[in-house]
Amino acid sequence: MKINPLFIIPNLFTATSAFLGVLSIIYASKDRIELACWLVIISMILDGLDGRVARMTNTASKFGVEFDSLCDVIAFGCAPAILLYFSIGQYYGRFGAMVSCLFVVFGAIRLARFNVTTSVESSKYFIGLPIPSAAIFVATMIVLDVKYDFFTNYLIYLLFVSFIVGILMVSNVRYPNFKHIKWKLSNFILLVITLAILFIHPMESIFVLISSYILFGIIRYFYLITVKVILKKTKVQ
Repeated sequence: MKINPLFIIPNLFTATSAFLGVLSIIYASKDRIELACWLVIISMILDGLDGRVARMTNTASKFGVEFDSLCDVIAFGCAPAILLYFSIGQYYGRFGAMVSCLFVVFGAIRLARFNVTTSVESSKYFIGLPIPSAAIFVATMIVLDVKYDFFTNYLIYLLFVSFIVGILMVSNVRYPNFKHIKWKLSNFILLVITLAILFIHPMESIFVLISSYILFGIIRYFYLITVKVILKKTKVQ
């Protein structure tokens, strides 16, 4: 049986993503928090490329899907959870350990659910917050706290926020899937402006973007629920 040599290319991206995730854990354990966070962000970029490369080279496979999920658990589940524990969780005993552990568990559930529902769920939306988005939120939040010392006396609130983000991964809140976005001139201009801002303040910009993405899903979810309730009351009347 002949194997397409191009098959290795997308899986190499996936493997590198997992490799950087493990490196992030190592550096987090050595208190090199900012570097560990950047490694998680680079992992997300590689994770976003592997699927596109697979489609471009016509090498998408069931193996690639499963391998991607296993590597995502490491890069976007374990790595940010360890980051969270060493930077904040360790100061809050069992609660800090619990939040860090549940982040990995929720992330694994999110990936498993995606794998079994990917053929039936809407291509325009993800059901639940994607695990890379949750990981990037935690990583950038930690870096900004280290950099600006925002929550020195309120670190426990960061644990609560991380716990909520973990729950969002296994929730029914829908989030936009930008893979199927139709590119227009206005979208291209917006992308250029965003990249320029990222160049000036990379970590701050990433945090604002990912926070906006998370809040959009929550606001949209409650908006749709409110509309449904109002329509039901209108029909009853």
